[in-house]
Amino acid sequence: MKKFQPYPGTRDFYPNEMFLRNWFFEKQREVCRNYGYEEYSAPILEYTDLYRSKSSEEIVNEQLYTFIDRGNREVSIRPEMTPTLARMIANRDQSYVPPLRWFSIANFMRYERPGKGRLREFYQLNVDLIGSNTVYSDVEILSVAMDILKSYGANEDQFIVRFSHRALLDLWLGLTDKEKLRKIGRIIDKKEKITQEEFDKELKSICEDKEIKAIYNFFQLRLESYQDLLKDIEPKSRDQISDILNQLSQMVKYLSVNHNPKNLIFDPTIVRGFDYYTGLIFEIYDTHPENRRAIFGGGRYDNLIGQFSKESLPAIGFGMGDVTLEAFLKNHRLIPEISTKQGFYFTLFDENLYSEYLKITHLLRKNHLPVEISLSRPKKLGKEFELAEKKGYQFCLILGEDELKKQVIKVKDLTTGKETELPLEETKFIDGVYSLMQGYNKRS
Repeated sequence: MKKFQPYPGTRDFYPNEMFLRNWFFEKQREVCRNYGYEEYSAPILEYTDLYRSKSSEEIVNEQLYTFIDRGNREVSIRPEMTPTLARMIANRDQSYVPPLRWFSIANFMRYERPGKGRLREFYQLNVDLIGSNTVYSDVEILSVAMDILKSYGANEDQFIVRFSHRALLDLWLGLTDKEKLRKIGRIIDKKEKITQEEFDKELKSICEDKEIKAIYNFFQLRLESYQDLLKDIEPKSRDQISDILNQLSQMVKYLSVNHNPKNLIFDPTIVRGFDYYTGLIFEIYDTHPENRRAIFGGGRYDNLIGQFSKESLPAIGFGMGDVTLEAFLKNHRLIPEISTKQGFYFTLFDENLYSEYLKITHLLRKNHLPVEISLSRPKKLGKEFELAEKKGYQFCLILGEDELKKQVIKVKDLTTGKETELPLEETKFIDGVYSLMQGYNKRS
């Protein structure tokens, strides 16, 4: 019989993997909600035209999963969430008053070559703040991003935030050819993925020598020392560059209140690949020697929503993919030993008492305590304990005629082997169960 494998670049999630994935998402939801962000969702299919003018050429031309549906409409599986979010905001009910704080956790597909940290299907947290163009919104988005990593136990030695501003390169070069600027940006964006020789060769294919010299001067730009580098820049552009750098310095000042300023690094080589970015852009990098790469990133896209609506709204956000996040957490040993079964396993000790077992399992579940009941009577009780242990349960419940007469139930701790008798009276039983679980969690 032929065995079918998952489509290349996609994954099956077995229960233990699903449990871990949900753990990732629960942490993200908790941090986002603590900042006042609300969760939203959207269809996985969009009209292809949505991406043609709103995403990078690489995604549209090479990575979109596109097809004609039965209604003769050209549609695509979403490769990212920002164009969808812009569409939704443009069509929003007017009861939504900016600034909006929204987040989503969704799956995406891109036709890429699967490799380390890169799959064709992936899950991604998207966090966006819409309706504010102040430095305070930049500070907030970066704080959310860093606090999510910290919620997993990461410290600020394990990652750095590299940031820049999308308008800096345009102002620095002063080119009127927007397409050329776009091409230069894309070459710089992949600078760390190619050799120096390949980088120089690509620049020379589209740039004059003086432009290449200007690009390398641009790479020397620093927040604290830039005046000397600006002497050859046109006065108007020089003032705008100074204003941007001062705003970025102010952002670092505010972020330093709660975060280590040493891992906030201004880096003019950060460009980001999407055409819709307009202001602050950033990437968060892993500092682990075996995984020195971007974990995720984002930026400001103030003009995108206005392309869908008469009303233009400034916006900033980021996307955090699960593949690179998991690699980061594994490298820094931040994934705890998580048991998928933290409740109770009820042995079918006496089939005549099955009705009593159902009452007890109902009581546990009503109190949000997970319990799995055995579906067949064991030949040996020890085998049930072994089975429960293999399944990852902490405790086994045992109820026979003797216990029922005494109105108690036995609870066996599978870690220590200790048995405890708890009264069957509802309140005392539930209190006793919580007490046992609390003791187990302290030991763990």
